[in-house]
Amino acid sequence: MRVAVDELAALLAARDPLAAARAAGAGPGGAVTVERGPAPEGLLVDGDEERPLAEHAAAHAAGRPSEAAVAYGAGRDPLAVAERIDALARLARETELLRAVCPVPGEATVERPGSWGVEDLTVIAACRLALPDAVAVRPHWRRLGPAACQIAVAFGATGWRIPAEDRADPARLAAAVGAEAVTG
Repeated sequence: MRVAVDELAALLAARDPLAAARAAGAGPGGAVTVERGPAPEGLLVDGDEERPLAEHAAAHAAGRPSEAAVAYGAGRDPLAVAERIDALARLARETELLRAVCPVPGEATVERPGSWGVEDLTVIAACRLALPDAVAVRPHWRRLGPAACQIAVAFGATGWRIPAEDRADPARLAAAVGAEAVTG
């Protein structure tokens, strides 16, 4: 589904995760694809920082899939976040080589945390709304933690990349929100 940038920006600025989840058609249930450890070899992976869209486009032109970050929260304008999500959605539709979008909350400051919980859930839902179904929406496990990543499934998250050393039980976490954990 194609959604306009101004609609995405309005959803993000409103910080109403329930409205965003409804717009995305998200809710409890479904499946969440679980991967442990680092990304597979051969992918262009942003990690904690956004790479320029041109790098993803170049990788795709060379036949190399990628995973992109979307920075949000502290210090980020909702319109800029919406534009990044929209650009990634367009690239995904054009190349079909974008594998995942990983929202990454900002760094905490003295004035505020890197993100508020409502921002986390709203950006997950906005990504799900804008991106093709084949693109995983994967919350940032290390910055958000298992509990927030679990709840994010009900707001449109479709993937978790769990650090190898983390002993979280993905099947149990998924089941608690009516979802099924599927090994990716």
